[in-house]
Amino acid sequence: MNKLVKLLSIFALATTVSLWSCKGDQGIQGPIGPAGPQGTAGTNGTNGTNGTNGTNGKDGINGNANVQSFQATVKATDWKEVDVTGVGNGVSSKWGGVAIANALVSTDKFVMVFVKNGETLKALPILYTKDFDNSVERLDYGYKTGQVELFYRMQSQLFGTNGSTAYKPNGDLTFDVVVTSKTVGASLEKSGVDMKNYKEVMNFLSTSL
Repeated sequence: MNKLVKLLSIFALATTVSLWSCKGDQGIQGPIGPAGPQGTAGTNGTNGTNGTNGTNGKDGINGNANVQSFQATVKATDWKEVDVTGVGNGVSSKWGGVAIANALVSTDKFVMVFVKNGETLKALPILYTKDFDNSVERLDYGYKTGQVELFYRMQSQLFGTNGSTAYKPNGDLTFDVVVTSKTVGASLEKSGVDMKNYKEVMNFLSTSL
């Protein structure tokens, strides 16, 4: 009996050694499995605080509500020959004429017109005499409700029969029209301000009333 037990033990040990000795190499790794489902999104972070408002700029100088102005450019081709009747004698003469329509203009207002000459604004009426040939250039204006009327005339010889007359300027002209009340206009005329000086006029109208 003891011999049988010993034989069985020796056989079992031999079998175990044989099984361990016969273990094969590791097989090829199988393919990676599919990814798992995406997790739920996290909660949004809190919004940042708004920045502080900047400081307001300084108020501008108060303007005069009784003073309004507008600008208009008249092309050389806009001038047409018109008959202008003289004041007092009824005799008419030919001028170049053009009208600038604007609702600000009316006969119950005080209206001034300035023409831009380079960087300078010159008040109408204007009369230039050229020394080298004694020619005379004139630019005048009038107004009625709804429009300003401009008049131009260039005479190469003021007196005599050999001169020529032009009824339109050589190029475009830009005008600045200032409209205010009759009361303000009267104050301007009495102020001693140079009525031909655009800057002095506008300074008086915008700050002195």
